[in-house]
Amino acid sequence: MGLSDLEIHLQPQTVFQIAPGIPVTNTMITMWLVMAILIGLAIFFRLTMKFLPTGFQNFAEWALGGMRDFMAEVGGKAAKKHFPIFITFFLLILFSNWFGILMGLIAEQSGFLRAPTSDLNSTAAFAIVAFIYFEYQGFKAHGVLGYLGHFFNFKALFTRGGMGIIDFFVGLLHIISEMVRPLALALRLFGNIFGGEIVLTVAFLLIAPLFPLPFMGLEFIIGLIQAFVFSMLFLTFTALNSAHQEEDHEVITPTKDETPPPVHVTVG
Repeated sequence: MGLSDLEIHLQPQTVFQIAPGIPVTNTMITMWLVMAILIGLAIFFRLTMKFLPTGFQNFAEWALGGMRDFMAEVGGKAAKKHFPIFITFFLLILFSNWFGILMGLIAEQSGFLRAPTSDLNSTAAFAIVAFIYFEYQGFKAHGVLGYLGHFFNFKALFTRGGMGIIDFFVGLLHIISEMVRPLALALRLFGNIFGGEIVLTVAFLLIAPLFPLPFMGLEFIIGLIQAFVFSMLFLTFTALNSAHQEEDHEVITPTKDETPPPVHVTVG
C-alpha cells in the first residue's frame, strides 16, 4: 500500500449489522474493547486490593489521589463529589486515544478497528453526557427558576432600567455560549485525534519498514493531553454552573501559635 492508495474515511466503517438499520461500526467495536479492559482492570484491582498498597496499586492510588486533590484546587472542595464521572471521562478517552495509536496502520488497512475518539459520533456522545450533567448541576444548585433566570433575566429588565436591558441581552448571549460548550468539546477532541491518526498513517507509509516511534510518542502525549483537557473543561463547566451551591464557608480558626498574645492596656 502506497500514498497513492491511501483513503481517508471520515465516517466509521460498518463491520456488520445487528438488525436492519442498526449497524455496528469499527469505532463501536473498539469502544467495547476499551470498556471491557477498564471493567476488567477495575474488577482485578478490587479483588487484589491490599490494605498496605505496594507496586502498581501504590502508583494507582497516588495518581488517582493526586487528580482528586487537583480537582479540589480547580473547582473547590465540593468538586470532589464529581470525581467518579470526571475520572470515567478521563480513562475512557485516554484508553480510546491510546488504543488507536497502538493499532496503527494494521487497523487502517483492515478497517475492523478504529479509535473511538476519531469518530465524531463518539465524541459527540461524550459531550452530550457532559452537557446534561453540568446543566443538571446548575438546576440542582439554583433551582429551575433561579437557573433559567441566568438566561432570561426579566427581573433586571423591569427593575434596572437601561442597565437591565443590557443585563437581559447578556443573559441571551449566555444561552449561545452554553450551547456552544458541547459542540466545542466534541469537535476539539475529534479533530485532534482524527488528525493524529492521519499523521500516523502517513508516517507508517513514508517511513516503512522503519517504525515511526517519534510520531507515536508524540501522539501518546497528545492523547493524554486531550483526555485531560476534556475532563478539566467538563469539571470547569460543572463548577461554574453549581458555583453558588458549592461555595465553601469554612471558618478558619487560628492555631495556638498563630494567636497573637493578649495586650493589656493600663490607663492612669
